[in-house]
Amino acid sequence: MNNIENIAEELFNKIRSRFEKITIGDESGKSTDDPTQARFFNFDYVTSDGVNHGEVTISLVDNQSLKIVFNKDMKLDPEHETEWEQFLRGIRMFAKRNLISFDVRDVGRSNLTKRDIKQVAKATGVSKAHNVAVKESIQWSGTTRTSVQDFGATRLIVRHSEAVNEETPGSRSRKIESMFVETDQGERFRMPYNRLSLGRAMAQHLAHGGRVYDEAGQHITGLAEEMANLSFFVRNTRHRQFEDAETTGMVESAIERYKILRSSLSKLSRARGYQQFAETFVPESDIEDEYDIDALKERFVKKVFDDRLTAALPYVYRAYQQRQVGEERYVQEFDRWTDQVVEDELTEPDFDALRTLMSKPIRAGRNGIDAIGAVKSVVDDEELDDLLSQAAEMQGEDADVRKIIDDWFIENYPEYSSMIPIEPAMTKPAEPITPKEDTAQAFENLRRLAGLK
Repeated sequence: MNNIENIAEELFNKIRSRFEKITIGDESGKSTDDPTQARFFNFDYVTSDGVNHGEVTISLVDNQSLKIVFNKDMKLDPEHETEWEQFLRGIRMFAKRNLISFDVRDVGRSNLTKRDIKQVAKATGVSKAHNVAVKESIQWSGTTRTSVQDFGATRLIVRHSEAVNEETPGSRSRKIESMFVETDQGERFRMPYNRLSLGRAMAQHLAHGGRVYDEAGQHITGLAEEMANLSFFVRNTRHRQFEDAETTGMVESAIERYKILRSSLSKLSRARGYQQFAETFVPESDIEDEYDIDALKERFVKKVFDDRLTAALPYVYRAYQQRQVGEERYVQEFDRWTDQVVEDELTEPDFDALRTLMSKPIRAGRNGIDAIGAVKSVVDDEELDDLLSQAAEMQGEDADVRKIIDDWFIENYPEYSSMIPIEPAMTKPAEPITPKEDTAQAFENLRRLAGLK
């Protein structure tokens, strides 16, 4: 799939998550049900309170720019005007992130070419694309204490322990006190772990017709439970030295398993990844492994065993057994779709390279491009790219974004320790000695040596 096809599909998902009825047309203006071939996107602009303000068309026809055309008679009151401006801002950020130009025109003052106008008129087919996957918007809404993210008719609701600072990129992803998913019927379920990837994966499950307590829903929760237990274990054992090679192998197996879980849960939080999972998921009976918990404890004893490691030991043992036989028995249902996970998602970031990168200020650059380019040598992640783009938008091109990068790594890698260097305290430089004072001091020294003083 080439770049414009990726952009078209992502744009379709972005619009579809906000507006129910959308028709799409290819570059010739003919209706299509394939979002990757869409170059025209027609939909009625309906505000959150249900008021229809008429048709809006978005064009990607020249493959280099995104153009929005709307009716010149569109009249918005102040509240609706603010909502319209937020919508345009989101599309503009989308265009900038994909390095294409952005233009907004009403039909009375359009700068579209004759070919554009002709094809806009033709792109009114009836392909509603109801069977195309819904993808959540990356935008949050809510108050200073509550954040909401929509997944079609399903919502993810996050309660924060501290007030959200809208000027700080990514603030709605932090300080999570509790997390809920809400169905289209208004049923609300609290998530047992405050991990965003779990909440988003469960929201995708509900948006695709699943239930919290069905077999797939329990499987998703089980992944988060295993990940939570392994997270503490990995943080506390990955840098320790063990004389026993088998114990070292267990630690390495746990680290590998944790990476797979993190990648899998992240994949499930996106519409396409969830669909791939749903197509291959087969419920599997619990596997009872035989192990001696006391013998396992002995392997990881320092002077006093940390009981918080106990919960992870069954998972550690299972990961080690799976590694020994060369197969992932516990996650067979993932075999056919984890191969599609981006390789970088399973690759350990180069923390040495990151340490070098973080030793100096990292400039955001226009739309965050400078910072995104610098960080990609260490890790390639869409969420981090979005945070850096937002930072550039809010703080300016010259902003130092190291704190944002540092916070993201702290949240996503339990083995990571902050790498932001502590700036040395500024000390007042010594006052320079003027030539006159220097000469006077020299004569004083000569007089003292000659016995004249």
